Amino acid sequence: MKNRFIFFTVLILFCCLSKLTAQISDGGTPLSFSEDFQHKYFNHNIEAQVVPPFDLEKAREEDRAMNGTVRFAAPISVDYSLENYGTWTVLENGDRVWRLKLHAAAALGVFVYYEDFYMPSGGRLYMYNEDGSQVFGAYTSRNNKPSGKFLTGMIDGETAILEYYEPFYVKGQGIVDISRIYYAYEPDFIRPADNDEFSVHSGFGDALPCHVNINCSEGDNWQEHKRGVVRYLRVFDQGMGWCSGSLINNTNQDETPYILSAYHCIAGYTPQLDVWRFDFNYETDGCSNPTEEPTFQSMLGCQYVAGREQTDFMLLELLESVPSSYNARFNGWNRNDQTSPDTTTVIHHPQGDIRKISVDNDSSSIYPFSINWNNGVTTPPNHHFQVFWDAGTSENGSSGSCMFDENGYIVGQLHGGNTSCSTFQTFFGRFALSWDSGTTPDTRLKDWLDPNNLGNITLESLEPSPTSVLISGNIKARTGQNMEGVQVTLSGDESETTSTDANGNYSFEVMTGGNYVITPKKTSNPTNGVSVTDIVTCIQHILLINQFSDPLQIIAGDANNNGSISALDLVQIRQLILILITEFPDSDSWRFVEESIMINDISTDNPNQDFIGIKIGDVTGNADPNQ
Repeated sequence: MKNRFIFFTVLILFCCLSKLTAQISDGGTPLSFSEDFQHKYFNHNIEAQVVPPFDLEKAREEDRAMNGTVRFAAPISVDYSLENYGTWTVLENGDRVWRLKLHAAAALGVFVYYEDFYMPSGGRLYMYNEDGSQVFGAYTSRNNKPSGKFLTGMIDGETAILEYYEPFYVKGQGIVDISRIYYAYEPDFIRPADNDEFSVHSGFGDALPCHVNINCSEGDNWQEHKRGVVRYLRVFDQGMGWCSGSLINNTNQDETPYILSAYHCIAGYTPQLDVWRFDFNYETDGCSNPTEEPTFQSMLGCQYVAGREQTDFMLLELLESVPSSYNARFNGWNRNDQTSPDTTTVIHHPQGDIRKISVDNDSSSIYPFSINWNNGVTTPPNHHFQVFWDAGTSENGSSGSCMFDENGYIVGQLHGGNTSCSTFQTFFGRFALSWDSGTTPDTRLKDWLDPNNLGNITLESLEPSPTSVLISGNIKARTGQNMEGVQVTLSGDESETTSTDANGNYSFEVMTGGNYVITPKKTSNPTNGVSVTDIVTCIQHILLINQFSDPLQIIAGDANNNGSISALDLVQIRQLILILITEFPDSDSWRFVEESIMINDISTDNPNQDFIGIKIGDVTGNADPNQ
């Protein structure tokens, strides 16, 4: 960087969120990828919806007007929804698939912002590129938020496809209302000629080479503190960018999910706080930089609590409690304003890269002069600590990372400075002045971090106390009989398998805050309840002589599991009766109306997680559910 103070609100935008873990999702594959779908619905090709043109010159003018701020993506207003755009395909069983192909000419990448988003039970949304090499999702009911806001991306290149699968039993309940397309554009076109030190980065692997990974020896004594550190993706009407921050404890010690960061990470822009994304545990296992991007865990959405420009602090509160499976920690603080730290450590995400650590082994000093930042802001004398790094450095994206003293207390947060791999001058807003220098609760920390006015000068870090809750339910056959011996699997943040008891009941004890999936399975005795009568009954249904009124009968007769009853199903049922086959090739002996149940961020007991079992081939309902 040049030898001047750098305004750290630069919106350095990421190029690619290539990992499915970049947003909480349930995985899986879009239905349209299957050979069966492509064979049956090959005429259901979708035409591209051309996104309104992007005004590059206007964007360049806006970038110049932002006093050195560099963007990588800018919004285009649109109005796309399930009702007015895209192509619907109705499947044989009544389920539907909606697809919308978006084409943004010359874009480096495409993000989609949803003004209103709702996934019903069983609904799944995916976003992918044309060759299927990039797939985000599935986004399900787990992703529903009270505000209805949501964000997906980034898909590389000009074209992105959205695909929504809707089961017949929730027809019309899904909401996908898109109000903005964030268009990623060529960084060379927006880099001001006199600011060559500004460049556009994708996050992973883009930090300077002199940074030190958190699991190098410099981080040996900071393994507990790092668990509170997050990077977060800020979303504004004007663009997107990275900052760093930390969970911070309060004197109630009630695990309120406060994040301490920097005021300049929000100042001057119009934030969409509902879709700010907070990433936990984004690091490599060892000291060396990895060749492949590691996974991380995310939370979506926050609210602004307090902030003040003079010391550049900002306090946010996450919209939900941090899941215990994230193994997070609420770091402690010291508001004593009489001393400067003997040593300084900061854990941060420069350029949105994996977790790094920087260390100053010398005493920091209170900077006695005003600081004129290059965005027109001037901060008063004595409001910042001055630090010179001995190991590591800091960059854009490090902004807001907390300054730890020699005792591991938070004493400030990173504002900015003059840093590179050869210059190391950095400034931190002082926590002690952020504490009570403001005149109102929204300009100081004490009202939030000491809500009962206990007067603490220091506060230790908080290790959340995990608690357990029960997930339980009952499994019955479609005839109403309890099913004993059904294998039930718990997956997600914990893994376990059990079986239903004589009354068809099961239960799991799990940790609060986790995300879980419950899946039943029963494969025993495929011929149970299957007879020639079932074949005759299916023939009558196919010939429209006596059609099934119960949709569960259709599932029972669908031996090849393709969504309908046909002669091919009758062939398999007949082969099973004649012992030409010992099991259905395409289906377990039993299937269930809900293949699985997902429970997100569990906080209380979840009873009544029930399933209905359907014996395949037995349309007349004669099977014994306990065989």
